[in-house]
Amino acid sequence: MKWNQKSKRTLRILIKNGFMMLIMIFYLLPFWYVVNNAFKEKSYISLTPFTITPEIFTLENIHSAFEKMDYLSTFLNSFMVLILSCSIFIIVGSMAAYGIYIANHKGFQMLYVMFVSLIAFPFQAAMVPLVSLLRTLHLSDHFLGLALIYSAMFMPFVVFLYSGFIRSLPRELMESARIDGGSYFKIYVYIYMPLLKTVTGIILVLRGVYVWNDLQVPLIVINDSTKQTLQQRLYVFAQSRIGNFDLVFAGALLVCLPMVMLFLLMQKSFIKGVMAGSVKG
Repeated sequence: MKWNQKSKRTLRILIKNGFMMLIMIFYLLPFWYVVNNAFKEKSYISLTPFTITPEIFTLENIHSAFEKMDYLSTFLNSFMVLILSCSIFIIVGSMAAYGIYIANHKGFQMLYVMFVSLIAFPFQAAMVPLVSLLRTLHLSDHFLGLALIYSAMFMPFVVFLYSGFIRSLPRELMESARIDGGSYFKIYVYIYMPLLKTVTGIILVLRGVYVWNDLQVPLIVINDSTKQTLQQRLYVFAQSRIGNFDLVFAGALLVCLPMVMLFLLMQKSFIKGVMAGSVKG
């Protein structure tokens, strides 16, 4: 009987792990396809699309895409948008969540409910008014205008995450700091924000990747070719080289590589945050 139960448990584990492996392969296969074909000549892509050998390996595609996309300057554009966006919604979102927490008032709880409900509000419904507002404020075709739109899109989600983590901390922590003479702002900077580095890492990974990979918002905000993001430049690059899949794959690899490196650097914070968030209300 014990052997049967153990066998059933082992079988369930094997089925579950096998199913997860299939899902992992399903997600990794397109990435491998891009990486694999980014280092081949065009003629070998149709012959051996999923394998590569040292004989056909070449860095010429990467070099050509790097130069033709003007990668360095475009990378700096995307990096500037990423830094501005993340700085705004992390600073403003954490301060908003902290303010709602310390106020502990019914009106602020209603404000929190409003923030959370806006998570379901689609960006497309506000896209035209936002673009019109940016033009009125002379922020169209500007990095700050792009960052403000991203901040408005993600602020409800950021406030929701920060509020959940702040509420999990004991309120006596703030009260004891107040007794010692600390101001609310100092408590926020020196006590709460260091404790919230895990959720900050989650936000940087989840929302930072979205900002980096997004094409829709830059297309409607940025018209100046010198201010294009990497996604815009890749879109234009691919449109002008239809059929040159070797260069398109190389360009796609160059665009996604920084976010892969960011996730590898932040994966510990991400995993810790997910595990912590699963047991916190």
